[in-house]
Amino acid sequence: MDGSDSDESDTNSDAFQDAVDTDKVNILETEKETETILEAEEVKAKAEAEDGFCQNIDKLSVEVEDEEDDIIEPPRGDEFPSLEEDITEALKEKDYGNQLFREKLFDDSIDCYSKAILMCPKDDENKFNLATFYGNRSAAYFSLDEHEMVVEDCTEALALKEDYVKVLGRRMHSYEKLDKVEEALTDAKRIQEIDSSYPKIAATVSRLQKAYDLKMSEMKDEALGKLKDLGNSILGNFGMSLDNFKMEQDPSTGSWNMSMGS
Repeated sequence: MDGSDSDESDTNSDAFQDAVDTDKVNILETEKETETILEAEEVKAKAEAEDGFCQNIDKLSVEVEDEEDDIIEPPRGDEFPSLEEDITEALKEKDYGNQLFREKLFDDSIDCYSKAILMCPKDDENKFNLATFYGNRSAAYFSLDEHEMVVEDCTEALALKEDYVKVLGRRMHSYEKLDKVEEALTDAKRIQEIDSSYPKIAATVSRLQKAYDLKMSEMKDEALGKLKDLGNSILGNFGMSLDNFKMEQDPSTGSWNMSMGS
């Protein structure tokens, strides 16, 4: 074999080795990219699990207690032997209801929270658990815009845990949705007393106070208008009207006096 054959053989060998090295690099890069993608997906999944119910605004999320990573689905429907008081089974129902809530299956989560409420022992030891069950169910009702039911469940929860700020906030929002401004304002002021750091609570109190004052002014004007119409209908029989009278308010007492106009 002459020198040219040897050089060609070496060149081919080097080219082959370069190709093998390139393939190895590509494989390693692919493996690294795959690992990066899997790690990113794992981080995303953990973040979504940890976020839980943080999708709601102004602390309207469901109260989720610390729980095991793997939640065993409790028996459903007819598989339940009974609905006797049992806090262990009640907590399982609450946990499963939380899972359904995260999946936006609000009607199904309401069923779970309702069972938890029924199975929770009605004693002092479990009253905070019961408050949580009512609070969680109110969050599901809130997501369905069933604000009358939200108010009912929040009121039950607050009777058991009066400083339950998250539930107070939820009831405040539902009262406002129901145009019950005075009740919403009362809850807002209560929240401000308990937790002045509650998101935007000072601005909320101010806004609700203005809305309440405006509503009272409108109601007063409406009432005075009706009284004037009634008075004119009576005085008309005598050829008179309220325009013949003058109303003056006593600045010291705030009471009103009526006198004949000049």
